[in-house]
Amino acid sequence: MVSTTDLNQPDAGDAPTAVKLKTLFGEREFSWDKAIYFPAGLKGFPDHNVFALATFPGEGGATFILMQSLTEPELAFIVAPYNLESDTLKPEHLEQAFGIYGIKKEDGAVLLVVTLHKPDDGDVIMSVNLRAPIFIDTSRQAAFQHHLPDSSGYSYHHELS
Repeated sequence: MVSTTDLNQPDAGDAPTAVKLKTLFGEREFSWDKAIYFPAGLKGFPDHNVFALATFPGEGGATFILMQSLTEPELAFIVAPYNLESDTLKPEHLEQAFGIYGIKKEDGAVLLVVTLHKPDDGDVIMSVNLRAPIFIDTSRQAAFQHHLPDSSGYSYHHELS
């Protein structure tokens, strides 16, 4: 179980309540109390554990979300919320991952990391990583990137239409 003491923050009286960062998408302010903690970091970024979620400037809907590192301003990801009612990911794989991390279904959310591909001779292609989604425990503000089974047929680059 993750607690705020796991974040190695100073006492509440000494800790800042927000952090202002110059991100790839302009200057943004993020509240520390809404941060999401990744105990094991992300694949390829094990030392980056604290992120915040934000909408993109000017975007009314929540199709895509900015997942910004609060400790490294140049590290950010575009993510897409996964509809848990969808059948793109098998329900048994979702249930297994929620169980591994002790996430109650009513507290669980899933994000998919988005990649933009720009071929030299074409339009931008967007894909999501179905093999390693991010599982979030909204009640504990903890998140885990989880590799789904190899035999599942999930792609690291599932194209969006």
